[in-house]
Amino acid sequence: MGQKPAKAVLAGLVLLHAGLLIWALGTAELLLGEVPWTPVTNPLFPPLMLAGHWLSVLYTSIVFLLGTLYRWPLTPPAVVAGYGAMALVCLIETTQFLVHDGRWLAMALEYAAYIAITFFLFGSAAMRDYFGRTANT
Repeated sequence: MGQKPAKAVLAGLVLLHAGLLIWALGTAELLLGEVPWTPVTNPLFPPLMLAGHWLSVLYTSIVFLLGTLYRWPLTPPAVVAGYGAMALVCLIETTQFLVHDGRWLAMALEYAAYIAITFFLFGSAAMRDYFGRTANT
């Protein structure tokens, strides 16, 4: 992938993670109980599950956005760690709490997105250049 397409994908990922950061305002629902917006927290999840859910989303979105802004070389592995936490939360939510018919497809699509973004962050020469990493780091 060339520089221009890679930058376009990176811009899309910045928008995606900015959206995740806004969505992670759901953390306030957990902390405050009552918020001035329509709650986005799933009432099926217990407080500890919600804490893992919101904190993993908050961590991942902040690390991606700040890491990209400052071209932090450890952004790709730090983001993948966040995706790992989010994937674990998704697995627990899907197998233990969710009951809708589309839960398995939703989990598969979420995992596919994490894998695709991981391959992009580590496999793209443009991203290795952007974050100042070599092919081996």
